[in-house]
Amino acid sequence: MLFHTHILIGIVLYLTIGEAFGGGNKILFFFLVLLGSILPDIDSANSKINRWSGIIGILVSIFAKHRGLFHSLAFHGVLFLIISSMWHNYYAWGLFLGYTAHVIGDGITLGGLKVFYPFSKFSLRGPIRVGGFTEGIIFLVLVMVIVVKIL
Repeated sequence: MLFHTHILIGIVLYLTIGEAFGGGNKILFFFLVLLGSILPDIDSANSKINRWSGIIGILVSIFAKHRGLFHSLAFHGVLFLIISSMWHNYYAWGLFLGYTAHVIGDGITLGGLKVFYPFSKFSLRGPIRVGGFTEGIIFLVLVMVIVVKIL
């Protein structure tokens, strides 16, 4: 999925189940959901998050394969534990919720992703072409869901 679609999936997840999490600043939680919804793509030199992160993004894209480690549950599980121990569970859940949004988006594309990498070669794949007509329809549906949930 493209950047904006990942963001919209994150917003829909936040609006749908974000209230189930409590214990901190809701605005920060929301921004962590948004960050989590794009963070896995730091491993792609063409992604916005990669370009925004400067030298870190350059290094990640050199040493990590796209839709590999940074798209895996193992990486995000470790990240969750680090944030939980250094900060708070509430914010770790925000980032993980965004990650879940990213996995949903990439998991329905033709390219798919190896969510259990590096422990398994199992791939989640779907019929959607990134940037294709169907993604455009999904984008519009997500916008409509957000509008309905906000109103």
